[in-house]
Amino acid sequence: MPRGSRMVGARAAVLVGIVVVLVAATAGTVSAQQAGNTTTVNSCRTIDSSGQYALTGTVTGDLDDPNAACIEITAGNVTLDGQGHTVAGTGAGHGVEIDGSRGPVTNVTVENLQAHNWSIGVFALETDNGTIRRTITENSTEGIALGASSNYTLANNTATGSAIAIALGGQSQNNTLRRMTAVENRWGIHFERESANNTVVNSVARNNSRWDYYSERNDNENIVRNLDLATGTFSFSERNVALGAVTSPPPLPRGAGNLDSYVEATGTRGGQAAISLTMSYGNARNPVALWRHDGQHWSRVADSQTNGAASTVSANISEFGSFAALSDAGANAGGPVTVSADQGPAVQRNLSTPTATATPTATPAPTPTTIPGSAATEQAPSANATPTAARGESEATESSGIGIVRTVFVIAGVIGLIVLGIVALRGRNDRGPGFNR
Repeated sequence: MPRGSRMVGARAAVLVGIVVVLVAATAGTVSAQQAGNTTTVNSCRTIDSSGQYALTGTVTGDLDDPNAACIEITAGNVTLDGQGHTVAGTGAGHGVEIDGSRGPVTNVTVENLQAHNWSIGVFALETDNGTIRRTITENSTEGIALGASSNYTLANNTATGSAIAIALGGQSQNNTLRRMTAVENRWGIHFERESANNTVVNSVARNNSRWDYYSERNDNENIVRNLDLATGTFSFSERNVALGAVTSPPPLPRGAGNLDSYVEATGTRGGQAAISLTMSYGNARNPVALWRHDGQHWSRVADSQTNGAASTVSANISEFGSFAALSDAGANAGGPVTVSADQGPAVQRNLSTPTATATPTATPAPTPTTIPGSAATEQAPSANATPTAARGESEATESSGIGIVRTVFVIAGVIGLIVLGIVALRGRNDRGPGFNR
């Protein structure tokens, strides 16, 4: 091969090697950008683009406008992961708001965060098909609220120390509330203004100073399955009814035995009030019936049905008062009773912050009780389901793989440059006195 051609080839090869190294570095950078597709949030802001967002620490907002929001989501297809962190306010405004009032907003998920000291901790306004899960709201006027929002799933949320724990209003319909905890508020779970056809399943409402459950101004029913109050577990379908625990019932009628299952039910405003109530009770050796106290006297509720196998007693109720599942205990029973109120586990006040190395494990879900005669049953998640890796773990693994690939490309490029440099030096050594510069 002529010397000139050899030098041209060497120079071209050197250029190719440089390109290889640059491509390797660029490819690693681009891949790293693709892996880090979660946008971090460390201050109050508006989220107006679809995607994944995550809090990196406590976000504090000092808002004067009670209708303003610290973190406002105005786009659909958004996931906001609090990663266990807190959105903290000073009493006014909304901690996190999903706002569809200016255009359609659907498929938004808010999860794994705490919201303290707001007029509303987490608020969905005029949106559909969203999810709010694993949140803790505290010291707010309303913990979690839906306004004119439907087809939401609210799951594993705790609300405490607020005026209203969980509020659905303004035609918020066809929503599902699962494993909710409303403890030590003024009102617990609250539905109003045509917020019907909602379902509450396997939830807790205890020690709320006004009512544990409250519904008003609804033309249709809401359905509740397995709601734990301090004095029993209750399932019901209702329209415009309020319920609360009875920890100091009136003295029992002669011959009635205490089973520690009591509830007060009353009609509210805004329409016809009715409830189909099922009360659970503990072990009873003798027959059990549903009794009502009207403020003066106890009497058996007509047409109540007892299911001994399920330890429940049920009746359709349109006259209100205090209700109790009482056993037939003979002539010597009755009189004053002391109720063993169930305080349940301590209120969860903090979320654990996930780590990239945590390995999730499947845990058996409790088997829910089915209301006798109910057409619907709650499907518990399978204990054998394969858990999804935490986002931090997935991204750490992906980033590690990208780093390895990038390193291999760079090493290959450097080796190529060394080899090609040797070739170029050999070409220079072959140059004779007649080399044409």
